[in-house]
Amino acid sequence: MRVLVLCGGATSERIVSLASGDAVAGWVAGLGHDVLKYDPEHVGKVYPSTHKMAPEAIGLDAPAFESSGDFHPHVVRGLLDTIEREKIDLVFPILHGGYGEDGTLQSLLEWVGISYTGSGPLASAVAMHKATAKSLMLQAGIPLAQGFEIPVSELRSPEIVESLIESSLGFPVVVKPMNGGSTIGLSIVRSSSELPAALNQIISQNDGALVEQYFKGREIAATVVNGVALPLVEIRPKDGFYDYSNKYTSGRTEYVCPAELPLDIAEAIRECAEDVFVAVGARGFARVDFLVSEEMFICLELNSLPGMTTTSLVPKAARAYGWSPEQLIEKIIETAWSPVKSVIA
Repeated sequence: MRVLVLCGGATSERIVSLASGDAVAGWVAGLGHDVLKYDPEHVGKVYPSTHKMAPEAIGLDAPAFESSGDFHPHVVRGLLDTIEREKIDLVFPILHGGYGEDGTLQSLLEWVGISYTGSGPLASAVAMHKATAKSLMLQAGIPLAQGFEIPVSELRSPEIVESLIESSLGFPVVVKPMNGGSTIGLSIVRSSSELPAALNQIISQNDGALVEQYFKGREIAATVVNGVALPLVEIRPKDGFYDYSNKYTSGRTEYVCPAELPLDIAEAIRECAEDVFVAVGARGFARVDFLVSEEMFICLELNSLPGMTTTSLVPKAARAYGWSPEQLIEKIIETAWSPVKSVIA
């Protein structure tokens, strides 16, 4: 089978996506498939699975990247021409954020009848928009932090946001972009004086915001593959919270897998992760993030295209489950969308 791994793209998570693409391409090749890598920002160019696309170090700070930012016609045409020219049987998207994760790419691939891995258009769009995802999870009885959304139009009015916080939640709060990942733009705001800076980070991304009550707890990640939760990973940053720098800078975070939790709590979290997977309508694989205190736990979000670098949480969980990275990839490919499956369904 000829597989095209899509990585890179036009978002602030570009470098992480390139690193994920390097890893995934190697694992797919390890299964005996013919693999090419493709970055939509380099229209028409393909790279062999052995070609390293990510820099050596992802870096301390989230990178700025100048690009079209949209799925422009020349980007779409370049991708479709490449798929046809290279006789691709399956697309493995590992684009983080933007059109690669919000359902746009998935809609295109289904429209033209190209098989691909991961969640479909609707689940991808839901998972990307945090308020919509929270609404579905709330209906499913998933424990969540209290919060509210702030439209883009009100981000430049911190006094309005401050009033809403004081009347409903109280400080401290967590402020994060409505869309996006890798915790880029996320801030823990402990007082009103810190609010303008937190909102300005999100303004620069031209995004709305989600404000949630701060919940102090241990950070736990649950990988779900084909509806089954794998062993939990506990994330222990040496300083602060699990932000971009702590995620992608070697030595700044300790990972414990399986997480050291009471068996009943661990089982409850895994069951909850599986329920979230179903509530959002995810397919293939996803990562569900939690915060856990001594008394309770809350779900933070579902990531429909989580990082897949060699040090990412999903491969760690798979190894603890007894799977090699190649076996993990094989399981993901087994649930790929295809025109034939769609017609049968």
